[in-house]
Amino acid sequence: MDPQQLQDAKHALGRLLRDLRTARGLRQKDVAEQVHSTRSTVANVEAGRQMVDRIFWQQCDTLLGAGQQLLGGYDAYRRLEQQHHAERDEAARRARWGAAAEAAIDPASPSSELVALRQRAALDQTDRGLSLAITSLLDLVVGRAGEDHTLDAPSGRYFPGVPVEVRVYPAVDDGRILATIPRADGGKEWQLPVQRRLIAGRVTTPEGDGLFALDSRQASRRLVDVGDDTRLLIPRVYQLDAITAAVLWAVANLDQSLLLDDARLETSRAAAAEYSRLTRSAVSGDIAQDLDTVSRLWLGSAFCADHISRHSTGLVDVPTFWTREQHGEEASTWLLFGHKLRYLAATAEQFTATTQPITRIFCIPATAVTTSTESERILLLLAIALMESFNITVAVTDEPEYGALPGLVLTKQRAIVATWIRADGVWHVDVTDQRPSLAEYHDAAGHVKAHSLIAADTPGTRLHALAGYLDLDWHWLRNRCAELGEYGFAGIAEPRSRLLSLDGADRACRFVGSLP
Repeated sequence: MDPQQLQDAKHALGRLLRDLRTARGLRQKDVAEQVHSTRSTVANVEAGRQMVDRIFWQQCDTLLGAGQQLLGGYDAYRRLEQQHHAERDEAARRARWGAAAEAAIDPASPSSELVALRQRAALDQTDRGLSLAITSLLDLVVGRAGEDHTLDAPSGRYFPGVPVEVRVYPAVDDGRILATIPRADGGKEWQLPVQRRLIAGRVTTPEGDGLFALDSRQASRRLVDVGDDTRLLIPRVYQLDAITAAVLWAVANLDQSLLLDDARLETSRAAAAEYSRLTRSAVSGDIAQDLDTVSRLWLGSAFCADHISRHSTGLVDVPTFWTREQHGEEASTWLLFGHKLRYLAATAEQFTATTQPITRIFCIPATAVTTSTESERILLLLAIALMESFNITVAVTDEPEYGALPGLVLTKQRAIVATWIRADGVWHVDVTDQRPSLAEYHDAAGHVKAHSLIAADTPGTRLHALAGYLDLDWHWLRNRCAELGEYGFAGIAEPRSRLLSLDGADRACRFVGSLP
């Protein structure tokens, strides 16, 4: 898609706004006052220099009697923008990963190991996780140890999709996983690539086969020479299964995007800082037009966290937090974005001296559960467990109409609005004390607290109930978390980006594993 198409659509929409305004005999200042904006914003929009959120266009449509022309034009622009971003992200992925990316997107490539994986994966069209691919990989590598294979960390609602190289060697299980590796295979080459690679040991037993893996950088430090070969001791906790696949899927996808956009993110964040002095702002994708979807999520979440921190200083009442994450892909940001863990810890510490618990509310409709893979549902549970580990009581509703509410920090006197997930732009923030809005938010929060799907007196019973709602095996998950909590996820999913951290995922795992 030619980027000029996007610019042309923006200019056309701006001209339409100008024509409708002048036909009504209104000045830019008049429109700005009616739609709670500024004259300069209206001027920039009309000139095609700026794109604002859907609320602006909806209000202008009503004010100018446009009969949905403005709103329809805005929606058409957003569809074009999504197409442009998807094509740009795919081009960046091809440029970054070369032949591996071609294999990951070209199911017709006859030489691709991924073809076999995707043919098997086609048996279950709803499974975007790694679990089925791991099973397929076990079938694929029979008798072919020491060769490189491709494990697809698939695309999602935001994730671009990443091919992960896997080199598989024979291994034995004598109470530990010990892989035998030719001396020529190991060493410095495992440390060099930015591209993610796993070194896996395949264990064959009468009960079935298993893959146990280490990140190649971790593996390079664990090799021990034995005769003509080397040995690699792989901790048993790093078996590739639903939980390790979940974290690997999220880290691999987030890592790729943030590494590619590192310099651009700094530029966009500097531009975003200009909005920090405003109480209300709704910023379109223009500020992040060169970023992919993951990087825009990072930028929006960082700005919203800063907005909440700035405006929650001095709060007397213990607030209720309303969050918009519904899927594991969105929730993984709590586990892996370093700034979100720091924000969570700071907000929890702010109210530690109070006797009233902090509550955070999630709206997770049944459709969000049924359309998510097991790995995604595990990420969602771990994110909620992370909050419970900070003594934050989580309440959950499945009523889909509550999914339209913005992200909130709610007290008796005001609401701090901070939305970055499913927002029209990169973020929408506000601080309001308007009674109608507060009444709506308090009614919703009160209803969910009174009818939470996971209502219970302790974190363990709440998370057990959540596992039931998410259709997860609680006892298996708790035991796996106890094992992984001792080691951490770095052995199998070490981040490369400076913006990612496994501290949140590790803390959540330790917390779940410690529950009775």
